[in-house]
Amino acid sequence: MSGQQIFELVTGMLSGLALFMFGMNVMSDTLTQLAGGRLSTLIERLTEKRVAAWSFGTALSIFVQSSVTTVMTVGLVNSGIMKVSQSLGVMIGANLGTTATAWLLSLNSLGGSFWLQLLKPSSFTPFLAIGSVVFLMFANDDKKKSIGTIVIGFSVMMIGMDMMSNSVAPLQDVPAFNKMMLSVSNPLIGVLVGVACTLMIQSSAAAIGILQALAMSLGVTFGMAIPIVCGAQLGTCLTAILASLQSNNKGKRAALIHLFYNLIRNSVFLVAFYLINMIVHFPFLQAETGAVGIAAFHTAINLLGSAIFLPFGGFLIPLVHIVLPYNKAEQQEEADTLTILNPIFLSNPAFAIDQVRTASTMLADAVQEYFDAYIVSIGDNSEEQLTKTRLLGDKASRYAAQLRKYCISISEQKMHDADARNLVFLNNAVNDYAEMTEKITNMLHSITGFRASGRSFSEEAEQDLRVFGSAAQEILEATVHDYTTQNARLAETVQIYREIITDMHGKISKRNVRRLHSGECAQENNFVFSDLCAGYERIIDRCDSIASHILMASDAEAKAPTKEQYDAIRELFADKFEALNS
Repeated sequence: MSGQQIFELVTGMLSGLALFMFGMNVMSDTLTQLAGGRLSTLIERLTEKRVAAWSFGTALSIFVQSSVTTVMTVGLVNSGIMKVSQSLGVMIGANLGTTATAWLLSLNSLGGSFWLQLLKPSSFTPFLAIGSVVFLMFANDDKKKSIGTIVIGFSVMMIGMDMMSNSVAPLQDVPAFNKMMLSVSNPLIGVLVGVACTLMIQSSAAAIGILQALAMSLGVTFGMAIPIVCGAQLGTCLTAILASLQSNNKGKRAALIHLFYNLIRNSVFLVAFYLINMIVHFPFLQAETGAVGIAAFHTAINLLGSAIFLPFGGFLIPLVHIVLPYNKAEQQEEADTLTILNPIFLSNPAFAIDQVRTASTMLADAVQEYFDAYIVSIGDNSEEQLTKTRLLGDKASRYAAQLRKYCISISEQKMHDADARNLVFLNNAVNDYAEMTEKITNMLHSITGFRASGRSFSEEAEQDLRVFGSAAQEILEATVHDYTTQNARLAETVQIYREIITDMHGKISKRNVRRLHSGECAQENNFVFSDLCAGYERIIDRCDSIASHILMASDAEAKAPTKEQYDAIRELFADKFEALNS
């Protein structure tokens, strides 16, 4: 071959590969984004039974790459949404589902009549691509734009596949290349080629697609294709392994499940197949396979693996636990961190935001639990109670810090406008809960220091603090409930709460001034008393802020309460808190 021919071949192959990989990634990423956070709910519901998990993994990988499914599974196991045992079915299904890509690519090998030629993707994808571009230009919402992007990704992938096939066609007349291809018939070399190719492009489907493109233009035999396909399936395990490096031990075990399944299935098959071949000498190994033959083998080995490992693959789970045993450190890690906030999910902002939504409700519960313990600590200043309260405060602080950091990481990703709005709402709510936690901690420090110095409030002052604390406690409980259920009810009446609390604070402050003038309370006590009252009011201010976030997220408008509603709420508080009648 001349230098110009070699240059044209290399540039054609690289251009086709670039388009192929770009199209596949665009299609896969957009499909994943379109599904968004709903995937976590689906996975949680559909993976209780191994067959259901396998079906879900298969279906999901038909639409997105198997690497996306396996990485997502590692993240879900890491976060505790899935168990390691549930991941087995999903991993097996993910390997089977990715074979759909090979069948889709094999359509490019169709020949025959004009009408049959029209079924080839290379024939209709140019029209599909220009149509989707026009559709994308005039789409007026994110969902339609995503659909157009998916179709464009598919079209570009098919065009790239056709370019690769056409660019390598001249190699069939080059003796040196044919000699090199014959060396791939060695099973060990073939497996290494498949592994290396997948490691370089991080996709077994793409590696097998390249092999299909070669098969459409060159004489690729079954003897060459079988070990390469097996090697590609082994190479794809690296994606899950790399993803698990950021995970806890549970996520690492899910990645090991995927590795052991592919390693055992492909190794046992290759050893058994070539041992039998040494005896019977399969004649079809020398026959040219074509794109359809590669897709058929890829599907067959995964169907065989599913048939064997679904009923009998349970041994992989104890095997994984032998390699990576469960320990007490993991229990402590689970108690100290929100494992649901996994960095793996950052590549899919919609899914990551869904995890933030769930984790923020856990933060809300932790803040309420902390405040409840603080209220108890005012009356019970034993070391045991104070230690319990401080531990709950540490837990809430850790949750808030993790959520804030995770929200920042998500904000750095590209996302749809609707996802960005949801992230702002959640981030604001997290900041409010974090501020509550800081305020409770300051109040706890004030009251414990006050008690430790041997000072005490008058009986009336103690009663006022109990009344104010109970009011804040009840409003916080209502806020957390409405935030967890995303109910806009609180947002409609929160102004009434604010007026009542302002009224209460004013009356309590007047009584405190009266006590100071009469000498019932010491002047130095006033600073701590005022600090605690201001803390309660600040907590209720944050409840007001969260109520407005709930309202914004629900796209509702605040409705002015009727006089009957207003009077009913005031009467309810008047009955509960005697300070309102004083």
